[in-house]
Amino acid sequence: MASPNLIHSAPSSSPSTILALLTIILMAIAAQRVQSAFLTCEELPTDVCAFSVSSTGNRCVLEKALKMDGTLQFQCQSSAVMAEKLVEWIESEECINACGLERMAVGMSTDCLLESESSRKLCSSKCRNNCPNIVDLYVNLAAGEGISLPSMCESQKTRSRKLIAESLSSFSKSNIHTKSFGAPGPYDTHIAELGTSIPAPAPI
Repeated sequence: MASPNLIHSAPSSSPSTILALLTIILMAIAAQRVQSAFLTCEELPTDVCAFSVSSTGNRCVLEKALKMDGTLQFQCQSSAVMAEKLVEWIESEECINACGLERMAVGMSTDCLLESESSRKLCSSKCRNNCPNIVDLYVNLAAGEGISLPSMCESQKTRSRKLIAESLSSFSKSNIHTKSFGAPGPYDTHIAELGTSIPAPAPI
């Protein structure tokens, strides 16, 4: 007598098992997205490296390396300098220009503070009010060398106001002096320079 065929049915999945599988899948997708959004200095293109901040808050620094063939190669590296309250930051071209900096600046230094044009732009209201990342960087770099950037900028403003005041005062005095002699000719100009008056003609 032939034995009946035995049909083995697959065990049915419980709702809790399905939910657990879905949770694992969603977590994997979320972890992949987080990993892809993680900003590291070493993975940044060299043309946006300087003044950038990684996801961990480390400031990125552009370095030059000498290759075996003797050519220079730029590399983006993580520095030990930490940004304050800033992460995953790539500086804009507007701030680079407003603060008088170079996009391909190599290393970190306060050399720009020694250049009058660069320091003037760094102290400008356009830079100080709109570019917190750059201001934070140079405040800390300057402090490391015993320099107060806010005090330096205030001193620069005071000198500028003094120079403007002296120029206006000089122009005002020159303008009044010229008007007192009218339109001077060569002789009158010489008299004006000596600060003497033209003698009156002798009576006949």
